[in-house]
Amino acid sequence: MLSLKLITGAVLLARGVLGEGVHLFNCSPLSGDAWPYPYVSVAVYCANDADCSDVNHTIPNDDTCIVSTSTNGEFHQWASGTEQSCTFPGSGVTFTWNIPTSVGSLPAYSYVGTGSNGFKTFAGFKDDGTNGAKYNFHSCSKRYYYV
Repeated sequence: MLSLKLITGAVLLARGVLGEGVHLFNCSPLSGDAWPYPYVSVAVYCANDADCSDVNHTIPNDDTCIVSTSTNGEFHQWASGTEQSCTFPGSGVTFTWNIPTSVGSLPAYSYVGTGSNGFKTFAGFKDDGTNGAKYNFHSCSKRYYYV
């Protein structure tokens, strides 16, 4: 049990000190702003990884890749067991990941595999689902992150 706490603590610490990161968010329109804004699932690049967890941080459009949109409240299936990717408009860099379908039962901060931007391989983890940074009139919940 102690080793699990140490590993979890190390993962939490790593989120804030490893520099850049990519987060996968599900974002809902802010209260009262539901129309014309859809529900969106986005991949977000944060040069300072801690910014992605800051509810006061607004994500720049150039650092956001829209994976899917919905008008009925449905979000993208991140853990599909197939390779997925998204290209960031500001840099043209494509980030690729493959989250197994079996991760649904894992606790928060569990390892879910790797992701890559073609320059670096990132370790991926299941996030806790709490609110993170804001995006374009949306409140975003953290689903997975790569550091």
